[in-house]
Amino acid sequence: VHVTLMSTHTILLLFCVALAAADPAPIADQIKAVQGLIGRLIGESYVEKFHLEEIAATSGGKDVFEIDSGPQSGQITLRGNTGVAMASALNWYLKYYCYCEVSWGNNGTGDQLNVPNPLPQPKEKLHMESPVKYKYYMNVCTVSYSMAWWDWSRWQREIDWMALQGINLPLSFTGQEFIWAKVFMQMGLDESELDEYFSGPAFLAWNRMGNMRGWGGPLVSGWRQKQFDLQKQILARQRDFGMTSVLAGFSGHVPEAIKKVFPDANLTRSPDWGRFNDTYCCVYLLSPVDHVFQIIAKAYVQVQTQEFGTDHIYNVDTFNEMTPASSDPIYLAEASGAVLKGLQAADPDAVWLMQGWLFLEGFWGPSEMKAYLNAIPNDKMIILDLATETRPIWSRSESYYGKPFVWCFLHNFGGTRALYGNLTRIATGPLVDRVNSTMDGIGITMEAIEQNPVAYQLMLEMGWRSESFSLSTWLADYSHRRYGAVNNDLVEAWMILMDTLYTISSTSKSQVETRPAITMGTNYGPNTTALVEVWRLFANAANDIKPVGPFLYDFVDVTRQALLNLFADFHTMFQISYQRYQLNNTDSSLEFDGLTAQMLDLIDDLGKILATDVNYLLGTWIASARSWGDTNDEKNQLELNARNQVTLWGPRGNIEDYASKNGWSGLVSDYYRSRWYLFITRLTASIHDKTIMDFDKYEADLLAMEQKWSYTVKSFPTEPVGDTVSIGQSLVRKWATTESRYIVFNDTDVPGSDLLWGKQLWTKDVDQLKLLCDCDHLCMGFNSNGYLKNATSSHQHSSGTVLYVKA
Repeated sequence: VHVTLMSTHTILLLFCVALAAADPAPIADQIKAVQGLIGRLIGESYVEKFHLEEIAATSGGKDVFEIDSGPQSGQITLRGNTGVAMASALNWYLKYYCYCEVSWGNNGTGDQLNVPNPLPQPKEKLHMESPVKYKYYMNVCTVSYSMAWWDWSRWQREIDWMALQGINLPLSFTGQEFIWAKVFMQMGLDESELDEYFSGPAFLAWNRMGNMRGWGGPLVSGWRQKQFDLQKQILARQRDFGMTSVLAGFSGHVPEAIKKVFPDANLTRSPDWGRFNDTYCCVYLLSPVDHVFQIIAKAYVQVQTQEFGTDHIYNVDTFNEMTPASSDPIYLAEASGAVLKGLQAADPDAVWLMQGWLFLEGFWGPSEMKAYLNAIPNDKMIILDLATETRPIWSRSESYYGKPFVWCFLHNFGGTRALYGNLTRIATGPLVDRVNSTMDGIGITMEAIEQNPVAYQLMLEMGWRSESFSLSTWLADYSHRRYGAVNNDLVEAWMILMDTLYTISSTSKSQVETRPAITMGTNYGPNTTALVEVWRLFANAANDIKPVGPFLYDFVDVTRQALLNLFADFHTMFQISYQRYQLNNTDSSLEFDGLTAQMLDLIDDLGKILATDVNYLLGTWIASARSWGDTNDEKNQLELNARNQVTLWGPRGNIEDYASKNGWSGLVSDYYRSRWYLFITRLTASIHDKTIMDFDKYEADLLAMEQKWSYTVKSFPTEPVGDTVSIGQSLVRKWATTESRYIVFNDTDVPGSDLLWGKQLWTKDVDQLKLLCDCDHLCMGFNSNGYLKNATSSHQHSSGTVLYVKA
């Protein structure tokens, strides 16, 4: 490839373009945007029922809204300083006056919008002031894990949701490959060199962060242009609401071919990330202190501004999960200063928004952090304290040494699904931490969305709350809003969840979605028994209420978690059964066959309940990916992207199952079940044949099967199958109810005699323990602490313990 070396002066001339700042939309346009939202959300007939007015922001520039009676009979007045503030007023009115709820859900299935007629009138004017300036949304990974295949219809829905939640500072990363291609090609690179650099669409987040290159690529023809067009729509709508869109800046990662343009540039290769081979790993990083950094940084922002306009806030993360070249304070100050200088060269009003995630690495002590941060004026940087709920950095860095920061709720990695989230921490942390700190924002920074809506709804509401409140009252109201009815079973369910699963800040993956093995590291589930009771309460409530979309979503979610928890107990019994065979070399096929049949049956039932709701379908993910291709080959390549991200995550399982989805029906029934079936049949055969299983061959065959699945082209349902309520209730009867007869001995236990060698089962639910004990002919009973017994004759007094013996 012939590339002409260019002088710095020549390159700068290429990018002397007229910049286009994006001023906030006039308030009249913002009002029209909110009226459009009202029409889309609850119907055009409601637009005239809400009177919208502008009011001034607080003296500190923070958002304000008011809810009041309207100038005409039956009208409601919503006031705000921006379209976002007016939309927040609408959301608050729907929640607290109409007991409605707007949440994530395909085709509006997350909404409960039974709006009363006539509209309830406020008894007095409600005035709300946000205690913080910024309400931030998104993680740099969210755009790939959740939004990779979104079209304008889906984005429009999300932006409406953002406005309702008060989000005024969204990350806006769509379409940047169009800008980068334009910049690099004007510098002399060609399409083939860009093809080697850009990853496939499902992996662009990590390509942008410099973690890897090329995997899943090249980008299909038309992708860059289509995403560019989509970004223009996204930015226009966000600005119509008065949002400040955060665009990308230059972090230093470049294609290898840049060496042809700048042969003397100070380039290093980033460390191997994710065990990728040389084709895909070790992206080239341009030193921030090299003068070429300024050339590219300025060129990128100039072209981006020309195409998209600018709101003057840019996200740049140069050392995200990477170690700087030196700990010398002078170097670190120059490195951070170079980032801001590059932004300001194209936009003098630039403000740098940075994730604080890098400071969790051991490299960053107080002196290194100070050097890096103090080189930037306080009013030119905003820091996302990315996981404040679990790993706050502001509190050990003197509030980032004076920089304003955003209190963020990270919560999940890769979209790992479980019912969890510390609601008490969410409801109190921002209130407490704002005192005597530089906190000036709240945000949600999950790697993937569309799960645990209660946690995210609460977190975003903290952008409007200045005083403490009763979490139990909030959850009781949440139940009313979400399900459109006051139901004692559902309120009780949420009180149990509040005291158990929603006190947890982190979780581990379930065994169903993890590569099968005899011994599997999974955290003990102390809330399993409580969840079984919640499951029963949901099943009972389904008989008494109209099952609206959010109820069905939650019933599926609770069922999913209950089945996964039970699978863990079956696996514990499976593990011990095999280890008994190894120790004694006796025929354990009777109990082993029974256990494995139950495990596969449970996976089948998990797939069945997930298939009943449109929000739990693998087919939606794959069909959306294929829709971006113009030819069959392109569609197949995009399907590979979609399949690989949620399974192998790389050519050879580089970060396998990181983005697994135990809540997607096709993935559970077609992929996870196949892996477990392969493992179980190989292990069972070895027991029947009294041989030792060849685990190396199993691992090789499993990888081959996983790779084949990634490259397979196969459609999955995009519409739900089956009735959630009837199937969910039948599964409660199947997996949490039994007629088995056991003799009960109160305040009694059997010392020792543990069938599972001292291992305690997750569940303490009596019916589930009966089911588990019935699966093993060696089990003679169990106690209320979750220990199965292989003998029950030697009774011993044990206060508070209940012994159950097979009749």
